[in-house]
Amino acid sequence: MLNSIKKDGAGWLLASAIWRGCSFLLFLQANYFSMTQKEVIIEALRQLGGKAKMCDICRRAQSLGDFSRSKRPENTIRACIYTNRQDFRPSGDGWWELVSYQEEIACRDKRIRELEEENERLRAVKTEDDFVIRFIEATKTQFRFKREEADAVRQIMDKMGRADAESLLAAWMEGREQKTSIAIGGDYVVNKHVDHEVNGVASGGTGVKYNKSK
Repeated sequence: MLNSIKKDGAGWLLASAIWRGCSFLLFLQANYFSMTQKEVIIEALRQLGGKAKMCDICRRAQSLGDFSRSKRPENTIRACIYTNRQDFRPSGDGWWELVSYQEEIACRDKRIRELEEENERLRAVKTEDDFVIRFIEATKTQFRFKREEADAVRQIMDKMGRADAESLLAAWMEGREQKTSIAIGGDYVVNKHVDHEVNGVASGGTGVKYNKSK
């Protein structure tokens, strides 16, 4: 009897799962397949946030509704959007939006602008690489007549794990900067060319040039 109960229970669970699956399919048919093409497109745009590019609208609309009667579903969707300006309106650069979603779109666009402004602000923040480059040049200026005294700074760069800056200072202190190029953190390249030295003082092309390496 126990085995019979178990079998009946398994059968009941299977039947319940089938019933739920059929109910879901009926729900889809009632809510999507029975919609007009314009309603499908409106639903597609709604799911995309009320504003999207035409290619994304076409892709989403075809996943929601039946456009199989059209040889070119994309053209059918475009034509529907173009001829129903009371529901859809262009937003520039291939974007379209729902007329009924103006408040939501305005909030989203405002948030996008805020994120773009924040991104620009973060880009403008000085990085460690910017500081190291300026610090090296200040060191060279300060100890240009007594380069050996810059050894303390060189050691600090080494302890900070800035082997790139330490190598640059070491080459400068030893007068080995003939056509020396070194990348600082992969973002900048410091190029300096010295023709010759007279009594430990560099002369010739002593200009320092910073170029973005990316």
